[in-house]
Amino acid sequence: MSDTLFAIARSGMDVERLRMEVIAQNLANASSARGAGVEGYQPVRLVSGPNTASGFEQALGDAARGYTVHAPGALAGARSYGVQATAAPPRIVHEPANPLADADGNVAYPGVDHAGEMALMVQTQRVYEANVVMYNSARSMFMRAMDIGGNSP
Repeated sequence: MSDTLFAIARSGMDVERLRMEVIAQNLANASSARGAGVEGYQPVRLVSGPNTASGFEQALGDAARGYTVHAPGALAGARSYGVQATAAPPRIVHEPANPLADADGNVAYPGVDHAGEMALMVQTQRVYEANVVMYNSARSMFMRAMDIGGNSP
């Protein structure tokens, strides 16, 4: 049982670390202008969900039907399913002096929402911290159980 707790917390930390990397990638590329006729950076999001034996679609279906009880071992933490480009339109800025400006003097930048990315970064940090607390709590309980078991007559 304790291995399961550790694995669940560790999987949550892994997913949130990946999410933080995706956020950092979006913020790092927020100022990368694209030239006329050139495909530029498109912001992305990490797609994650439960790591179930039956699959993500089954877990979503169960959640939609209101099922909340899972058999032991049915849920095994979280996992990332990959990154997916957002549908954010480019941000158009009038910069006639920019060498990448089009005929009207406009430059297209990725449609990164700085405030949204920063809010997601704070949320990601909090979820990561919650997983660390769960991991440390499970470790403390496990160590206390070992102490109790070792001191029994």
